[in-house]
Amino acid sequence: MGKYFILILIVVLWSKMAFGFSVGPPAERTGNPGEICGDDTCASTCHTSFPVNSGTAKFSVDLSSASYKPGQTIDITITFSNTSTAIHGFEITAVDASNNKVGTFAAKDDKTQTESYDNLYAAHTKIGTAESQWTVQWTAPATNVSDPITFYAAGNEANGNSAISGDYIYTDTATISLTDECIPSTIKVKPKKLVMKRGKSAVVTVTVKSENKEPCTNHVVYASAANKKVSIDESTETNDKGKAKFTVTAGNEKGKDVITFSAQDDNTEIKKDINVIVK
Repeated sequence: MGKYFILILIVVLWSKMAFGFSVGPPAERTGNPGEICGDDTCASTCHTSFPVNSGTAKFSVDLSSASYKPGQTIDITITFSNTSTAIHGFEITAVDASNNKVGTFAAKDDKTQTESYDNLYAAHTKIGTAESQWTVQWTAPATNVSDPITFYAAGNEANGNSAISGDYIYTDTATISLTDECIPSTIKVKPKKLVMKRGKSAVVTVTVKSENKEPCTNHVVYASAANKKVSIDESTETNDKGKAKFTVTAGNEKGKDVITFSAQDDNTEIKKDINVIVK
């Protein structure tokens, strides 16, 4: 009886190991050399059929921004391409230059999960194994950390045999650094003048650059209308080209107005006015 019980227990445990990863892998399987399994993602003890990155598929991590500001949230896309299997999985984490976990992950849909990893990792869910691409959100730490931040990710190109054999394991990394603080030096507005009909809208583009003509990305531009003949958003953030778009809407009264756009940091503020005529 004892031998049969041990045999049944082994089968149950093996089955849980084989099927369990479909609902999310254990933590510390991202290929980060500082983790339990190191940079082999446990391929030497679990998915042992092939060396890491020996398959024909491509596994990649892509960041929606080349740099970050403290507390900023960015999208991260993990992708399998050139793959012929129907089942895939992944796990990703972020560490600073001292290999400390930094920032927090959040799921955007039911194909990924983060809470079971205390939001320090993101991974697929059972539903997510039917996908070959996933997008998760990562929020940068509010305080400065030792740069750069490295994202380590591992992916499983699974053959669907409900076992640990025959699967290809891949790894990839991506890095991101703290955005250099941009000191606004010039602000340009297009168009330079607006002539609008009552109730109509128009788009104004504001470009902010530093002294060396570099675009100020993720920089807040403020706007105000002096005479309230038009309405406009109080602020908009610039994109990676230093451009912020504002929608101006004319009111129901004819007349003239002046819109003031401004950009600033702790010590500098620059402004630019445009005239508006409402007909």
